Amino acid sequence: MSGSDIPDTSVGEINDSVALDGSSNRRGRLVFAVILVLLLLLCSITTVIETLVSRSPDQIRSITRNIECLQCHSELIPAMSKASVHNPFMLKGCTACHTPHGKIVEKSVITGAKQSWERTKTLVEWLPLKLVLDVFYSGEETTSIGSISTEVTEARVKGEESSLVLPETELCWVCHGSLGAMKNMEFTHVPFESGYCTNCHDPHASDFRVLLKQDERDLCVTCHRIGPELARKQVHAPVAGRFCLNCHNPHASEYRGILVAGQRDLCFRCHPSVAPLSLLPVQHSPFEYDNCTGCHEPHGSDYLPLLRKDQPALCYDCHPDINQDFLRKSHHPVGTVKLACADCHDPHAAMYPALLSAKDNAMCYQCHRVAIQTSYDASAHKEVLCIRCHTPHGSDYAPLLQERNPEVCLKCHNPKYYDDTKGNNHPTHPTDFDVNAQEPLTCTSTCHNPHGSDQNFLLRNYSSPYDGQCLQCHGKVGYPRVGIDY
Repeated sequence: MSGSDIPDTSVGEINDSVALDGSSNRRGRLVFAVILVLLLLLCSITTVIETLVSRSPDQIRSITRNIECLQCHSELIPAMSKASVHNPFMLKGCTACHTPHGKIVEKSVITGAKQSWERTKTLVEWLPLKLVLDVFYSGEETTSIGSISTEVTEARVKGEESSLVLPETELCWVCHGSLGAMKNMEFTHVPFESGYCTNCHDPHASDFRVLLKQDERDLCVTCHRIGPELARKQVHAPVAGRFCLNCHNPHASEYRGILVAGQRDLCFRCHPSVAPLSLLPVQHSPFEYDNCTGCHEPHGSDYLPLLRKDQPALCYDCHPDINQDFLRKSHHPVGTVKLACADCHDPHAAMYPALLSAKDNAMCYQCHRVAIQTSYDASAHKEVLCIRCHTPHGSDYAPLLQERNPEVCLKCHNPKYYDDTKGNNHPTHPTDFDVNAQEPLTCTSTCHNPHGSDQNFLLRNYSSPYDGQCLQCHGKVGYPRVGIDY
C-alpha cells in the first residue's frame, strides 16, 4: 500500500481525543473521590450522633481522654455504660493507675492490588478513629513503584507491658485510705488484709454495686462453700437468700467472724422477742457473754432451732455432770419425745435460779398439776418444796428421791419416834416386806401418801386412830402372822 492510501488523520484530532479521554478520567476520579468523602463524612456524622445520643457527656469525655489506650483496649469502652464505674476510669485517666506503654517502630509493607483494597476498606471503616489518632502520631511517607508501592510507616504498637503505678497491694490505698484503719481491727477478711481488692472488685466498671465482680449473693459463695449448710433441714433466712453482708463486714471487724456487730446485738436485729431477755436477772452464760453461736448454727442445722446438736446432747457439752444424773435408775424422761431440757430451763435468761421457767413448786406443777398439786397444796407438806425430797434430774432411788425411803422422811421427822432402829417403833425399812403393797416396806408403801390425802396424818386409806389402816397388813388372809394376830 502506498503512502497515499493512509487515512488523512490530523495530529490535532489525535491530541484532542487523548485530551478528551484524559479529562473524562479525571472527572470520573473526582466524582468517585467526592462520593467517597461524602460517605466517610456520613459515617463520621452518624457515629458522632449515635455516640452523643447513647453516651453521657462524662463517658464521651472519658473515652476521648483515654483514646490512646482504648484503641487497643476497646473491650473496655462498653464498660463505661455499666451501672457502677470506677471514678479514676470515668473521670481521670488510665494513667492514674497504670503506667503508659508502647513504642514507635518503623515498618515497611509491600502493597499490591489486593493489599490496596484491604487498606482502602480499613480506612473507610476506621477513618474517623484515625483522624483522632493522627493528632498524636506522626505521618507517613510513600514511594510508588509502578503498580506496586513500598509504604514506610511510623506506627505506635505495643511494646513492653504496662504495669500499675504502685503494687496492687498498695495502689487502692491511694484513694481509699479511709479504709486503712480497718486493717488494724482484730478480724480481717483475707483478701482485704492482703490487699487483693480485685479479688472481689472490678477495677474499671461493673453491673453490680460498689464495683463487685458478681452479685454479692453469688460472689461470697465462690470462696465460701456453704452448699452443705444450705442442704440442711433448717437454713438461716439470710443464708437462704445469700445475703451475707447482712451479718458480715466484707473488709474487717472487731468481732469474730468479721460480724458487723456483736453476736447478741446482731441477732436482736432480727429476733426482737429475744432482746428483752437480756434484762432478766438470771442469764445463761453463752447468752450473757455474746456467744449465740455456742449453741446455734449461724447458717444451717439439722436440729431446730438451728441448734448445733439435738437436746440434751448439746447441753451435756457444757453440763457433763447432768448427763450422769440422767443415767441413774430413776430419772426424768429427758431426751425422749416427752421432755427436753428447754421444757424446764430457758436457754437464754429467766427470772428464777437455774434458768427455771417458774418458781419453786410451780415449776413442777407445770407437768404434775392434775396428779399432785390439788392434794399437795391441801396437805401438811404444802410449805415443803418438792426439791426437798426429789432431785429434778435423776436419782438412784425412785421416784427421783434425794435419799432412800425412809431416810428422806427422817430428815424432817425425828427418828426417835419413827425409826424402828431407834426404839420400839413400827418397822419402816425395805428390809421388811409390805404384804399389802407387795413390795419392800417403807413409809409410803401402804401407810402414807407424801403428796396429800383426805385422811389425817397423810394416811392413804383410813384415818387414825381407826384400825382400818393397820388391818390392811395385819389382817391380811393367806399370809404368815404379821405383827399382832387379830
